[in-house]
Amino acid sequence: MSRDGGRRLRETYESVWTAWFADDAVGLRQLPLTVSFFVVLVILRVSGVEGNPPVLALAVLLVVAVQLVGSLGRWDRWPQAWRFVLPLVQMLAIGVLELGSGLILASFFALLFLPVVSLALQPGPWGLVVGLCGAVAALFVPKLLPLTAVERVHPVMHSLVVLLVLGLVAVGTHGIVGLVRRQAAQLGRARDDLAAGAQQLRASRDTLRGIMVAATEVGFLATDSAGRVGWASPGAVQVFGRPDRELVGLDVSQLVDAATLAVRLAEHPEPEAEGAANRVVLGTATAGDSHVDDWSVTLPDGERRHLEFTVTERPAPSGSEDELPAGYLVVVTDVTARHEEERIQDEFIGLVSHELRTPLASILGYVDLLRLGGDRLDDEQRGYLAVVERNARRLGSLVDDLLTSAQIAAGRPVLAGRDVDVAQVVREVVENSRPAAQAAGVEVVVDGDPVVPLVSDPDRLGHVVSNLVSNAVKYSSSGGLVRVTVTAGSTPVGSNLVRLQVADRGFGISADEIERVTQRFYRSRETRRRRVRGVGLGLALVDRLVHDHGGVMSIRSEPGDGTEVDVALPDLPGPGAPAAGDAQDVH
Repeated sequence: MSRDGGRRLRETYESVWTAWFADDAVGLRQLPLTVSFFVVLVILRVSGVEGNPPVLALAVLLVVAVQLVGSLGRWDRWPQAWRFVLPLVQMLAIGVLELGSGLILASFFALLFLPVVSLALQPGPWGLVVGLCGAVAALFVPKLLPLTAVERVHPVMHSLVVLLVLGLVAVGTHGIVGLVRRQAAQLGRARDDLAAGAQQLRASRDTLRGIMVAATEVGFLATDSAGRVGWASPGAVQVFGRPDRELVGLDVSQLVDAATLAVRLAEHPEPEAEGAANRVVLGTATAGDSHVDDWSVTLPDGERRHLEFTVTERPAPSGSEDELPAGYLVVVTDVTARHEEERIQDEFIGLVSHELRTPLASILGYVDLLRLGGDRLDDEQRGYLAVVERNARRLGSLVDDLLTSAQIAAGRPVLAGRDVDVAQVVREVVENSRPAAQAAGVEVVVDGDPVVPLVSDPDRLGHVVSNLVSNAVKYSSSGGLVRVTVTAGSTPVGSNLVRLQVADRGFGISADEIERVTQRFYRSRETRRRRVRGVGLGLALVDRLVHDHGGVMSIRSEPGDGTEVDVALPDLPGPGAPAAGDAQDVH
């Protein structure tokens, strides 16, 4: 047989096999018995067996009727139970054939296998039950009829053996087909679930693609594990001012300002190692964390932008035709406008601070001059003078905070270390804050060691203590208590370590705002609701000064239960300091 002939035969077999199991192929499934029946008739005729022609004709009529009804019936409309009738009629035809043949040892009951198996293949138990009952009737009822003119050899034993074999085959077939049906149903459900999942993934992909295309102000870069760009969104094209064909294939380190990268690369433990520049840009994302950093970028047209890089690990997508290897997702946001606003704001704060300090110094100078002639002032005038001095000093403190904040934002050093007694600084600050505390009805007490040495900047240290104490007083109700505790200690390397604690019984801070109170110009909801005076610089300044000092600050608070601020400060490098306090030494 040629190869084409074999292929056509295989295709024909597959098409017939597929059609056999179609729901409406009832006539096709009756065809094997019809063909077998007429083959038996031909064999009888060729063998010279006359039999009983009328009975044989009845058997032929039954088989032909079943075939016609099975082929031409409207099985898509008729009840499912009617399909049981056709195999039963075929069993009847086999019984009639057995009677009509007139043979002593006829073996036509073997044909019962076909209709019995056909019924056993039906879903549910009823097909099997009906098939076995029909087989029993076809095998044993003829033995009871007077039409059996020919004596048979052990007819009952013969029928029992046939029934036993039929039963085993039918039960086995029914069980196997039932198992196959259940597996097919499970596979169908799994296929439907997979199709639904695939549809959902396609919808999610299309939605994400639409978002990526629409997000023109934010760029998305997908890199491999080494930091080489493998895909760039339309937003990245706009942010970097380059077409995607230029972005793809670049290292992320090639996208940022070379001078800034060189400075940060010098701080890397292995600056000469292969891929070190990319690892500097990827940051802590290489260790599985999320990394956020600002970078300067020069566009091809010479424009400079400040971009915020948010880097996270990215697994490899599965099932896509254009798979990217696992690597990192870099979300790029243009923060140039924010940087410019912050620069202008800091310049304005610095300018205003300098312009305010001169008249404030003049006011305080005249206050001192007036006090020199205190004998000529009555009590009311001295009270007015105290109010002027108190408010001038408060304004001076605010101006100092603004100026310090501007200096810190500009990156200028603000700390100069020398030997300081922190306990003395605390006592002076508390003493200066007493007028404001008494006016608010709040008591301020100092606890701890009488002498607490530290190498620090006394002015900035005073700012830290003053801001913490003034905040505690402002946020306490009349009759409240503010406790300031300062204790001396040492770091593992033998340098000084001071612990400062300021606790109040005020209205407290909610848990969701504790992380934000150290942001510049942030004011809590309760502060705004109670209209407490302030601009939101105090804790931000304290947090930055403590950080620059090498220390740590923690805040514990419960709404309605007050707030407790703990500050740990090591020595600053300076005269008498054996070593600078490291952050790990403070904890």
